[in-house]
Amino acid sequence: MAEVQDGHCDSMSQSTDSLRVEPIYESFLCPLTKQVMRDPVTIDSGVTFEREAIMKWLNECLSSGKRLVCPVTKKELSSTDLNPSIALRNTIDEWMNRNEAAKLDVAHKSLTSDSTESDILQALQYVDEICQRSRSSRQVVRRDGLISMIAELLKNSSTKVRQKALETLRSIAKDDDDNKVVFFFSVNRMSFGA
Repeated sequence: MAEVQDGHCDSMSQSTDSLRVEPIYESFLCPLTKQVMRDPVTIDSGVTFEREAIMKWLNECLSSGKRLVCPVTKKELSSTDLNPSIALRNTIDEWMNRNEAAKLDVAHKSLTSDSTESDILQALQYVDEICQRSRSSRQVVRRDGLISMIAELLKNSSTKVRQKALETLRSIAKDDDDNKVVFFFSVNRMSFGA
């Protein structure tokens, strides 16, 4: 598999030796969207696409009266069947989980007052992106003890850090009552000097 650069924000990875994020492999990217696939499907030509992207392509062909062809090979399609690529989806999920774990490890190490503003902001960005992925990702952030560390950043002298910390806490708490409780407990504990 050919490697391509990680499309996720990894500006900190060049300066942080502890970040061991695996590269994105070309086969993980949809040829139409150039994004990592979440629901890969293979069409008649043998090429794999993100389901939503290829469905849009096929619908546009059908509605405009164009020949149904593969957007990559230009081969005429004899079928519009979309075959789920379960093995590829599982491989991508495993890759994403390993990358999330590496990024959370870096975030955990960077969310301290000893870190530079840019490292803290990058760590908060990692956590924010991970929390937007799914509820289970938000629960991992809670279990890793990052909520209280992020809440502590609300006292940081940098306005940018305080703002990003608040945005990240909002992402963590989204649709998750348990995370809201941990957040409010952390803030109350800070307020009373515990």
